[in-house]
Amino acid sequence: MKMWQWFQPVSFQIMWLVLIFGGNKWLPVPVAILVMHFVLTPSRLDDFKVLSLAFGGFFIDLCMTTLGFFSFTEWPAWLIVLWIAFILNLGHSMRFLRNFKLMYLISFSALGGVYAYWASWKFGAVDLPRGALLTLTIVSIIWGVFLPLCVKLDILMRKPHYG
Repeated sequence: MKMWQWFQPVSFQIMWLVLIFGGNKWLPVPVAILVMHFVLTPSRLDDFKVLSLAFGGFFIDLCMTTLGFFSFTEWPAWLIVLWIAFILNLGHSMRFLRNFKLMYLISFSALGGVYAYWASWKFGAVDLPRGALLTLTIVSIIWGVFLPLCVKLDILMRKPHYG
């Protein structure tokens, strides 16, 4: 198996853990891993094309913070790095999502989103001032829409355009 096939999914898990447990303090580690991603990726240009999708996820998190659903002990600069890492996964280790029927993708997205935010809350990376039940219900709805949209946009943005 190529080094890339191991590096990409393992590096995302490392980045997630480092960012959730270390926040802004440990930011240089995942940034270095992202640089390595762009050195090693077999699809550098396509990976750059999809980076704008990360700002959509970051914007949603900022809205949830502004509306009082999320609270952080410090400004979470690490969130944009996490979103970049996540979006890059869609074209690599999470390509399998492209094969899901829409209803399965929506369900998987809603459950996966809730799990990620619940784990982040339990590990102390975020507080949920309006309560876990309400906040995670909203997260499930948002992720049930946003992730399938990102999967479709990732496909379109990575497609070669001639002409």
